[in-house]
Amino acid sequence: MNTKQLAAVLVLVAAAGCATSVMEQTTNVRPMDASASALTYGDCVEANRLAQAKPDLDVDSVPRVVTQRPAPFTRMPDSVKSAISRKGSSVKVDVLVDTLGRPVMKTFTVVESSHPWLAASVKSAMPSWRFRAARLAGCKVPRVYKFSATSKPRA
Repeated sequence: MNTKQLAAVLVLVAAAGCATSVMEQTTNVRPMDASASALTYGDCVEANRLAQAKPDLDVDSVPRVVTQRPAPFTRMPDSVKSAISRKGSSVKVDVLVDTLGRPVMKTFTVVESSHPWLAASVKSAMPSWRFRAARLAGCKVPRVYKFSATSKPRA
């Protein structure tokens, strides 16, 4: 065996050793609940099954907004502004974000809203928002996104 062949074999052995150690590190996924205990890294079929069965499942990373255009609460009517400045405001909504990072608007639910206009503003803006999909065991999964906004009354 000449020097070039020996060097090639050593590179392959080193690469194989690195690949094994990286794979062992990434397969160590924390079980979320009893049904997820058999979940291994990269098992996207099982991850999606779990996520569809329980849309608010604990995941490795939750959905997050990438593009929020248009922004909610633009062109606020004066009556809403005055009510908010006197009493403060809060709005909380939930929506399922699919694996492509789009909100599924038929799942849009208002959890709490101090004024109907606030929830309507979020509902009209959200369809064009884009999200980074939730991840479980390295796989994109559908997951509920919880939006909330609050303001305190002005003194």
